[in-house]
Amino acid sequence: MPSNEIKAAVKRKAKEKVVKVAKQKISSRGSGTGTASGGGRGSGKKSGKKGNKSIMMYIVIAVLVIGVGAAAWHFGLLDGLLQGETETNIETPEVVAVNGTAELHFIDVGQADATLIITDGGTMLIDAGNRRSGPRVVEYLQELGITELTYAVGTHPHEDHIGGMDLVLNAFSVNTLLIPAVSHTTRTYERMIDAALNNDVNTVVPDVGSVINLGGAVFTIIHPNSDRYNNLNDWSISKRMVFGNVSMVTTGDAEHPAEREMLEAGHYLNSDILRLGHHGSRTSTGQEFFDAVSPSIAIIQVAEDNKYGHPHPEVMEILENAGIRVYRNDHHGDIVLTTDGTNIDIRTAR
Repeated sequence: MPSNEIKAAVKRKAKEKVVKVAKQKISSRGSGTGTASGGGRGSGKKSGKKGNKSIMMYIVIAVLVIGVGAAAWHFGLLDGLLQGETETNIETPEVVAVNGTAELHFIDVGQADATLIITDGGTMLIDAGNRRSGPRVVEYLQELGITELTYAVGTHPHEDHIGGMDLVLNAFSVNTLLIPAVSHTTRTYERMIDAALNNDVNTVVPDVGSVINLGGAVFTIIHPNSDRYNNLNDWSISKRMVFGNVSMVTTGDAEHPAEREMLEAGHYLNSDILRLGHHGSRTSTGQEFFDAVSPSIAIIQVAEDNKYGHPHPEVMEILENAGIRVYRNDHHGDIVLTTDGTNIDIRTAR
């Protein structure tokens, strides 16, 4: 299948989702109970006495409602109701016992992203660095003895995330490539698609809410939540991974609009580890999103003395105020977290 057909399929997938959302919106409007009043000339006037009595009746009812509500609030009669609504908005996921360990490798690829996850049941590579660091990603995996990837994820079509993906697809047997429902006109994107085709890699656009099981590690897709974004960063495939009692959120380069969507969608975000979005840029990791994740460990994939000034002071202030452990590729080199589902061991190259 030529690359233009793959791109067309991706676009068709996006269009189908747009139509689905549109239908949902139309049906929700149709089920509403609102009333519409006619705009004719005869609908506006009533007799004076009848009108005054109606107004007085509405005022009395309003006063009674306000009085009863204030009393209920004062004496705490609404507490149970309000708390019940809050608690049912986001359900805490059930913790499943696991065997073995999971390794989370945050590979030092400069001003780019590459995260490798290894469990007893498979492997997942999230992004593959840029074109320059692509060979480094291939070498890193080979040194670990990896010959096959269960999943490869190209979070979004920017070069610092998929620049080395074609090299990975050519060097390893990859079962499934996950990409968002957006194409790009760059040679980098075309190389990735061509490599997937040439190596018969199953290419999938994951739906939000879908679940991936990888040897006890359970990944839930929490973004994209919409079908149209002005910024490619906001297309980033984002996931929450759970392994026993240990959890992690990764968001690619998703920025504040995408973070707001994740919050508004009611996704359960609370996690031990947060791999900061967009290399610690001020465009990501807003305070509300950070508070929802509430991590104890933050990972920043960033290059030393990069031209963007990442990570930005505003983001570092959020981390410092929270008093959490921060690990950065520019300071620590390769970062490896190993967990048995309860404890987390952290090793760094420097």
